[in-house]
Amino acid sequence: MKLFSLEKYLLKNLDMTEEDFKKLVLEVSEPLELELPEDRKLTDEEIDYEYIDLLVTETLENLKDDVCTCEKDCGVPDCCGTRVEKNLKKVYQIALYMLRDGILYQDLTQEGVIGLMKAHELFEDDKDFKLYKDYYIARAMFNYIESYANYRKTAFKEYAEYEIHKESHPKISLKDKSKSEELKKLEKENKEKHIEEMKQLEKRAEYQFDYLNLKYRLGEREIEAISLYFGLDGHKRKNFSEIQSIMKIDNDTLDKIVKDALFKLSVVDEKVEL
Repeated sequence: MKLFSLEKYLLKNLDMTEEDFKKLVLEVSEPLELELPEDRKLTDEEIDYEYIDLLVTETLENLKDDVCTCEKDCGVPDCCGTRVEKNLKKVYQIALYMLRDGILYQDLTQEGVIGLMKAHELFEDDKDFKLYKDYYIARAMFNYIESYANYRKTAFKEYAEYEIHKESHPKISLKDKSKSEELKKLEKENKEKHIEEMKQLEKRAEYQFDYLNLKYRLGEREIEAISLYFGLDGHKRKNFSEIQSIMKIDNDTLDKIVKDALFKLSVVDEKVEL
């Protein structure tokens, strides 16, 4: 099953129990495919490189310490640690594919770790754990993103309803105060216009914060570059020269892709255009 297909299935079955979800993954009985949807919406974000060092407060540079307890980066899959520790890279990788605007990367990975631990508890057999763990990681992240989307929709709805029903609205001031009827008419028109604007805002927020309409933070090449650079694809970390050869791009292009990705992973884009 593809990741995006799993997300859409979970949207249609929000009340799915843990037992039902386990039945689902057992029936699927195949690895989760990390593939980008063709109609994926990407964030078009301008990067100010003069402040990049200040903005990137946390990056993936500490991943190797979280994943491997060897004295040096050995690059050997499943070399040491518990099942959870040995699969943290998969959490970080799936988070790259699922990260949306308004979601902090670190928060999403924490939710993924919870899903990974859940799979660890449910599947004693290593073969089953290896096959199904990705589904539990993705589901935990999905629940977190869906909760965020609902929170934002509710917040905008409450704001719009408050503006619609509050007694005082912006008034029109006229120099000629004797024109009371005209003043009342203009105030009424202004109130009706304001209410209509709030209703439209509420509708746009409902659409904007629908799970499938949330903007993705990273593009396909950014995910590929970050995965190779930090070894999130299950292989040894690659240097820039190796990544250039694999992705068939020059050093300047790769440098920009990596910096863009690290910037997006280090901040939360709270700007919402409605």
